[in-house]
Amino acid sequence: MVRPTTILAVVQTMIVIVGFAGLGIVLKGCGYPNGELMGVRWNPLAVFMREHVASLLLLPVLWVAYACAAERKDRGWLSYRIALVIGLFIAGCILAAFLFASVHPFTRPLLIYTR
Repeated sequence: MVRPTTILAVVQTMIVIVGFAGLGIVLKGCGYPNGELMGVRWNPLAVFMREHVASLLLLPVLWVAYACAAERKDRGWLSYRIALVIGLFIAGCILAAFLFASVHPFTRPLLIYTR
């Protein structure tokens, strides 16, 4: 495995771990899981990312397998440059999802009746 692949895999994994911890702090600070008593609805993305972190940890593992295959073949979709771009894209998407879930962990219903 080439050094950029290793570094990017570690970065992806650390984003998931740190994002999971940060999201947990934000959700617990907002009263999760008893928020329904306070009248809030939890963001489904935040709840999914908090409860199913194992599925998010599979993304770096699957990407490493793809990057290793791309390193060996280095043609078409198995090009190593494309693998690195996809790895950066995955890291960015995971980071954006954790940031969005942390900034918007819940919604409050309207207190005014509207049609």
